[in-house]
Amino acid sequence: MRGNSRSLVKSRDKILLRLLGTPWRILSLVLLVVFLVEAVVMLLLPWMLPDNLSDFQAALIDAALLTGMSAPLLWWIIISPLRKIALEAQALSSAIVENAGEGIVTINTRGHILSFNPAAEVLFDHQAKSTLNSLITDLLPEIRLDSTNIGEAVGTNGKQRDGDSFPASVSIRRLDDNESSDLVLVIRDLTEAQRAEAARTAAAREQEAMRAQQMATLAQLATGVAHEIRNPLAAIKMLVQSSSSENDKSSMSNEDLRIVKNQIRRMEQSVNALLDFARPAPTERNHLMIKEIVPDVVRLLEGQAGKQSVLLRVEEGVSELTLNADRDQLQQLLLNLGLNALSMMTQGGTLTFAVKSESPGKVCILVSDTGPGIPEDLTEDIFQPFFTTRKQGIGLGLNICKRIAEDHHGKLTAYNHPAGGAIFKLCLPSADNSTTC
Repeated sequence: MRGNSRSLVKSRDKILLRLLGTPWRILSLVLLVVFLVEAVVMLLLPWMLPDNLSDFQAALIDAALLTGMSAPLLWWIIISPLRKIALEAQALSSAIVENAGEGIVTINTRGHILSFNPAAEVLFDHQAKSTLNSLITDLLPEIRLDSTNIGEAVGTNGKQRDGDSFPASVSIRRLDDNESSDLVLVIRDLTEAQRAEAARTAAAREQEAMRAQQMATLAQLATGVAHEIRNPLAAIKMLVQSSSSENDKSSMSNEDLRIVKNQIRRMEQSVNALLDFARPAPTERNHLMIKEIVPDVVRLLEGQAGKQSVLLRVEEGVSELTLNADRDQLQQLLLNLGLNALSMMTQGGTLTFAVKSESPGKVCILVSDTGPGIPEDLTEDIFQPFFTTRKQGIGLGLNICKRIAEDHHGKLTAYNHPAGGAIFKLCLPSADNSTTC
């Protein structure tokens, strides 16, 4: 029953609200109600009044009945729905102001604060009651109500209670069309927007710097390729020209052919290294144990190490640790480090692969040799493309190694051992650690 009565009331309110949509409808409805009530009173009055009443008494009773019957009807039909509309509009307006993300402040034409919503309290770090009747210029020192166009958003600075300022955008509106009416200020904090804009600008500059670096690397790449291929071609050209200048019966000697073969192999190595640098193979990661990688690399180095009287050592501290890595790329990285170390120990020495766990979730592989070490002024340059201290070196091996390490969320560094020799340190996250080293 209660549900039915509520639905009837809602239906009645909807119908009445439609009827009261314009002023002339309200006036027409008031006149209609008064007319109907007066008609009913006039019909019932002769039956209700005794005959001995004077005309004055009858008029008083008529007025009282008209008033008593019209008032409840006018309240029920007109005043109550209009009051309901006003209360709902006020509640909606208050809810919007109270829950708005921007600060909303109302002021009079002299600049005195009349209201202060919660967002404004947070924005200026002031309680509403402490700001009422104070001047808006205490909070927005740079705002000028007489020179600011109404309806436009202006940039200014807000002042908090502790004296700190923040960038703000202030939009000013009038409560009505009257020029002497109160003003509403909508204030938005621009701190995050400016920070985001600064971040976008910095990112754009970084991208431009990266593009410039890429162009510089491309120029360095072209120079390195030209140098690495031009020299072998010049040697081959001279040998061919020397052979062509002799009589037709002669041919290139075995020594000349050996030189040509070596120079062609050198060019082939340069091109292969260039392809590895410019077009790295896709990474295919799988779970593998560190003890499966280092011994394989050591076995590949045994032949060359034996020729140079270099002792190979393996120190495994966390051999059971699992990595999420590409086996071939990781093996290539360690093999390149091993070959670089062997090239520095032509008269013998010791090459050590040490596996250590320096922190939870991270494993480090140290490749150390007993060679001459890295010159102090070149420590930062050895990973640059085409930088090499070896006569037959191309200068791409260590750069490729560093890129493989970074592709595996790892880090490759180099430094000298206090007792002599160089150490290359490769740190990688374990399979259960998703963070970057």
